[in-house]
Amino acid sequence: MSKDNKTKISDELLAAYLEGNTTPEETARVLCALEDDEQLREILITAERLDSIFAIDEMEYTLLPMEQLAATTEDNLCDFQCEEYILQRLSIEYDVQRLSDKAKENRWLKDKGTPLHSVGRLLEQKGLFVTRKYKASTEDLMKAFDQGYYVIVVVNVNKLACENKIEQTNSSFSYHAMVLLDFDANKDYVSVFDPADNSAVVRYSKAQFLYSWEDSLCYMVCAAKKSGTIVYDPQPIDLEDVELTENMIELREAIAENAHDVWAAARINEGWTVGLVRDDDKKQHPDLIPYADLPDSEKQYDRDMAMNTIKLVRKLGYDFVKHSNKELQRLLINKLRAQEEIYHCKKCGASVFKWQLYCDQCGNKLENNDFCN
Repeated sequence: MSKDNKTKISDELLAAYLEGNTTPEETARVLCALEDDEQLREILITAERLDSIFAIDEMEYTLLPMEQLAATTEDNLCDFQCEEYILQRLSIEYDVQRLSDKAKENRWLKDKGTPLHSVGRLLEQKGLFVTRKYKASTEDLMKAFDQGYYVIVVVNVNKLACENKIEQTNSSFSYHAMVLLDFDANKDYVSVFDPADNSAVVRYSKAQFLYSWEDSLCYMVCAAKKSGTIVYDPQPIDLEDVELTENMIELREAIAENAHDVWAAARINEGWTVGLVRDDDKKQHPDLIPYADLPDSEKQYDRDMAMNTIKLVRKLGYDFVKHSNKELQRLLINKLRAQEEIYHCKKCGASVFKWQLYCDQCGNKLENNDFCN
C-alpha cells in the first residue's frame, strides 16, 4: 500500500477520532494523516487552544495577560483602592459609591477583581491623563516619576512576600495591584502603597519587587493631571514576535478592504465626493474610490492596520475560528466550547475529555480513574 493510501482516512474515522472513540491503531492512522495532509490539519486546527490537544505547539509568542485579575485584597478591590489613593493624593473629589457603580457598570470591576486592561479607567473618568504599558523597564519607571506620574504596577504578591528566589519559584500565583511611590537607581528598595497592608507606605527590596513584577510582563499604568507639561509618548504593544499564517494574510486583505469601505461610506454620507486632491472646504478626497483602485501606499496603510489588529488579537490570547457547514466543523466547534471540561490522561498527561474512550496521544483506553485535573 502506498503512503498516500496509508494516510488517507474517512470522514467517519475522523469524526470518531474527534469524539475520542478510536482504537489505538485508528488513532495512530489519524495522527499520521494529520502529519501528512496540510488541508486536513487546516480543517482541524482552527484555534491555538487546539494545538495542545493535538500535540502541536505553534504558538511561539508571549500572550499578554490583559484579562487576568488584579485581585488580592478583601473583596478583590486592590486596583479600586489604588485608584482611590491617587485621587486622594491629587485632591480630586469623588463619590465612592458612584465610582464603584461606574466601575461595575462598565465591567472594569468584576466580582473577582479588575482585569489588567481596565486598571486606570476610573482615573480616566476623573479627567486624568492615563497610559498603559506591558514589558516596561526600570528606565520607564524612572522616566515616569521624573515626569510627575503616579504609577500603578501589578505583581505576583506571593513572590513579593518571599525572602528568596528559591521560595518564590515554588510559590503559588496571584496578581495584585499597588501604587509604586518611588524608583531610585541609587536605592536597593522601593516604596509602595499596598492595599493589602494597613500602613500607608510599605517598603520592599528592589530585587523582590522586580522579580514579582515580571509575572505581569512588567505591566504599568501611569496617571497624572492633564497639563501642558505632559507629553504623549505612544507605546504600542510589541507585535514583532507574532507571525501570521497564509490564511491570516488573506484575512488581513479582507479586513483592509472592508475598513476602506467603512471609511468611504462614512465620508460619502457626510457629503464628501471624489476629487483630485483633498479639499476640506469642498469636501473632496482622492481616495473615495474602490479599494482595488487605491495607490499601493494607501492600500498599505489599510493592510498595516489590519495586520496589526489580527496580531494584537492573537497576542491577547484570542483565536480565530473559521465556521462552515461541514459536520467536522460542527464537531470541532463543540470541542472548542467544551474546553473547560478538559482533563488529562494519567498515563501520558495529554489533554482529554470525559466522554473520550481512548487518549488521543498514547491510545490508552480511558476508565473513570484515568482522568485527572
